[in-house]
Amino acid sequence: MSGEVILRVENLTKRFPGVVAVDHVSFELRKGEVHCLLGENGAGKSTFIKMISGAYAKDEGQIYYDGEPVEINSSHDAKNLKIATIYQEMNLVSTMNAVENIFLGEEIHIGQSKILNITEMKRQTKAVLDRLKVKMNLNAPVKNFSTAQQQMVEIAKSLLHKNKIIIMDEPTSSITEKDTQELFRIIRELKNEGVAIIYISHRLQELKEIVDRVTVLRDGKYIDTLEMKDVEIEKLITLMVGRSLETTEKRKRVISDEVILSVKNLSWKNKVKDVSFELKKGEILGFAGLVGAGRSELMKLIFGAERAESGSVSYKGEPVKFRNTVKAVRSGISYLSEDRKREGLVLNMPIAQNITLASIDEVIRNKKINLRKERAVAEQSVQELQVATTSVNKRAKFLSGGNQQKVVIGKWLLCDSEVFIFDEPTRGIDVGAKQEIYRIMEALSEQGKSVIMISSELPELLKMSDRIIVLSNGYLTGELENAEVVSQESIMKLMLEGF
Repeated sequence: MSGEVILRVENLTKRFPGVVAVDHVSFELRKGEVHCLLGENGAGKSTFIKMISGAYAKDEGQIYYDGEPVEINSSHDAKNLKIATIYQEMNLVSTMNAVENIFLGEEIHIGQSKILNITEMKRQTKAVLDRLKVKMNLNAPVKNFSTAQQQMVEIAKSLLHKNKIIIMDEPTSSITEKDTQELFRIIRELKNEGVAIIYISHRLQELKEIVDRVTVLRDGKYIDTLEMKDVEIEKLITLMVGRSLETTEKRKRVISDEVILSVKNLSWKNKVKDVSFELKKGEILGFAGLVGAGRSELMKLIFGAERAESGSVSYKGEPVKFRNTVKAVRSGISYLSEDRKREGLVLNMPIAQNITLASIDEVIRNKKINLRKERAVAEQSVQELQVATTSVNKRAKFLSGGNQQKVVIGKWLLCDSEVFIFDEPTRGIDVGAKQEIYRIMEALSEQGKSVIMISSELPELLKMSDRIIVLSNGYLTGELENAEVVSQESIMKLMLEGF
């Protein structure tokens, strides 16, 4: 790390109606360093980086780039300064392939003509993907890709254009441990080349591995900047939340023998291969696996979002074949998708309408929505789940990631389901919000509800699950009782079977 400052901001401020999202924050970034921006959801991190990347105009403050004052009022300004941002919520054109997305706005032409040099663009794309050790179909639209694959396209795009500053917003939230280690390898290479990286992550344990310095924000304000090598994780948590958090011990409980859900020999499109398992009443059943292992696809088959090619599902002792998700919900099964923005929420609708969306019959009177009842139901849910918002009339898109997740959970809790499928429920949310979601899951279990939890964070699975089922390449490769003998290593070994 050279120590030379490439980016410095002084008193950066951004206001929205009724709230100061970033309040006179100062920050500096050195060439060749990874500087983590840390804080709970709603702390102002996303707003801060959006001012640096040109998505938002600042209200106050000054930005200096290589010692000179600059104005960044658009993404074009940031691009000219060689500042790239990889957002947690992908910024890709879904109908385009990886090559078209990576070169969007910077296409290579044959000579002086308007004809695109597809061959050269493909060559360069393949070269950068090879550097990342990622394989993907370059002709397929990215909408067919998994969240992890889309994330790698975003990363490839930033690498290809030789940026001097790269902002990474939760880059590991949807990729496997193996892909994470490859990303860290690339980050180290970039550091050696003098590239500066602003890194946002809620996975606190990975910070020690890759981060040089960390700046903590809380409630839109600057709290402190620390050398990562000199600080303990517990200190960072206290700085982030302003309090000490309760720790949750590894889950140990006696579970009912009553089977509420039974899956036998389920198969679909070479993604789910002859999978069988049982879910017991009051159980939290964890599912582990690498990206592409078939976990989400399996749950969508159970929920009626996809149709199985073979196999059967029994619910409460009776065979069921849900033709659509509505029938699954009415039968008592809820599914919280890993992609809350595309599959969990209607972002332009108010919080109240999102919360009552799956149980709309409960707020209808005389064939019309009873707005007063809808508002009352939503306000109670917001209060119980501690959703940080000024009003249930606020549109969901204006909430932080953690609060959006709570709204989705609130929607499903209103359905009073018997089985809750939580697919990556804590992805991209802060440590405080995680603890609240863990408490919700524990409370559901204590009420006799059953929970299936998919997670890419093995410590989380070990802490929350009564049993852990492992999938690899579509197959069930192991089932582990969550006793003291179960370790991350034993789970990882089963995850890698078939690769």
